[in-house]
Amino acid sequence: MFRAGLFITLIFGIWGLVLYFRKAPSSGGFRSTLVLTEALFIVQGLVGIAMFLGGRRPHDGLHWLYGILLVIVLPIAATYTSGRDTRREPLVYGIAGLFMAGLTIRAFTTGG
Repeated sequence: MFRAGLFITLIFGIWGLVLYFRKAPSSGGFRSTLVLTEALFIVQGLVGIAMFLGGRRPHDGLHWLYGILLVIVLPIAATYTSGRDTRREPLVYGIAGLFMAGLTIRAFTTGG
C-alpha cells in the first residue's frame, strides 16, 4: 500500500500544480482522485489498527502521527478551499499532495 499511496499523492500533487500554472480549473477526474486518495489512506489506517490489535507495533511512535496527518490533510485542504477562489484550489491540493508524498515516505520509514 506504500507504493500506491506514494504514487497517487505524487500524481495529484503534480497534477494540481500543472492545473494551477496552466490556469485551468479542477476537473471531475482531479476531484475523484482526491476522494480515492482519502479512501486509500483511511483503509491503510484501518489495516494499521488491525495490525496493532494483532500485536504488531510500529518501529517508531512517530508512525502514528504521520498516519493521522495523512488522513486529515485533504479534509483540511478542502475546508481551506471551500467557498473561496476556485483558481487557487488546484494549488492548495497540489501542495497538499506533495506534502502527503513526503509524509508517506516518512510513515514508511518509521513503520518497521
